[in-house]
Amino acid sequence: MCYGNQTDTIPGVGIGKGDTGSVILFMKYYVSIIILLILCGDTASGFLFGPIAGRTGAPNDICDGLTCNVTPCHDTYGLNTGTATFSITAPSSYEKGETMDIRVSFQNSTASLHGFEITAVDENDARVGTFTTANDKAQTESYLNQYAAHTTIGTAESGWTVQWTAPSGNVSDTITFYAAGNEANGDGTSKGDYIYATTAAISLAEECAPSILKVKPKKLVVKRGKSAVVTVTVKGADNKPCANHTVYATTADKKVTLAESAETDDSGKVKFTVTAGEEKGKDTITFSTKDARAEITKNIKVLVK
Repeated sequence: MCYGNQTDTIPGVGIGKGDTGSVILFMKYYVSIIILLILCGDTASGFLFGPIAGRTGAPNDICDGLTCNVTPCHDTYGLNTGTATFSITAPSSYEKGETMDIRVSFQNSTASLHGFEITAVDENDARVGTFTTANDKAQTESYLNQYAAHTTIGTAESGWTVQWTAPSGNVSDTITFYAAGNEANGDGTSKGDYIYATTAAISLAEECAPSILKVKPKKLVVKRGKSAVVTVTVKGADNKPCANHTVYATTADKKVTLAESAETDDSGKVKFTVTAGEEKGKDTITFSTKDARAEITKNIKVLVK
C-alpha cells in the first residue's frame, strides 16, 4: 500500500503543484484531507481517492506480497513497527454465499489520517468473493469488488466496516483476508508514515448434520382436488437450523402428490404443497433427510375426503 509525496492540485482547494508549504498548512487545519497514494516504482503518482488495487500484501499483488513500505514509498520505518495495532475482525467461519461484516481498524493510534486496503484469497491464492460497502467511508466498485479501500472522507476514520460475500460455488475451504494500513502524519510526503499489514483466516463451516426432523401438521385431511401445506423443519444436534438442506418426500399410495424434494431456508424450514387426487382414501407421506453419516425420516398420515 503505497502513499506518495506528490502535491498535485487538490480538487476544490486551489493548492497547486509545488506549493508544498500550503499543502502542509492545509493538512494541519483540515485533517480530512486525502492521503496520497502511489504505485510502487520510480514514478511518484498521487491517487486522491484511494489506493490502486494490489497493496494488501497478498500473494500475487502488484508488490509481490509486500505492502510497498519500500523505496521510494513509505520507507521511513519498517513494516508494523509503529505503536498502533492494525487488525481485521471477521467471523471464524463462513457458509457458501453468506454475506458477513469485515472490520478493518487501528487501535491506540494518535494519527489524524488513516488508510487501508483489503482483499480475500483462497488456498490457491486466487481472489474470491465480493466486497460491498454501505457508506461513503470505504469503496469497492472501483476495484470490481475484489478489493475494498478507504475513500477521501474515510481517511478521517481509524476503522472501516465492509461486507464480504463468500462464493456460492466450489471453494478451497480456508479464505485468508489480507489488509494493509497507513498511519499517516499528514505532512504531505511519504516520509514519517507507519505502514502496517495483517491477515485473518476463516474456514468453511461444517455442513449441518441433521438429527431432528419435525413435520407439521402430524396428520392431514384434504378434500379431493384440493391442496394443503406441510412444513418440515430440519435441525442439528445443537438445535441449530440446517439451512440449504435437502428434504425428500414420497407417498405410499399415490392418492396425493407433492414435490419429490426441496431445500430448507435459513431457518431450516421448507414447505411442501400436498395436492389430493380424485380418489378418496388414506395415504402416507414419508419425509426424509440425510448427510454422509445418517438419515432420518418422519411419516404423516393423510386422509383424502
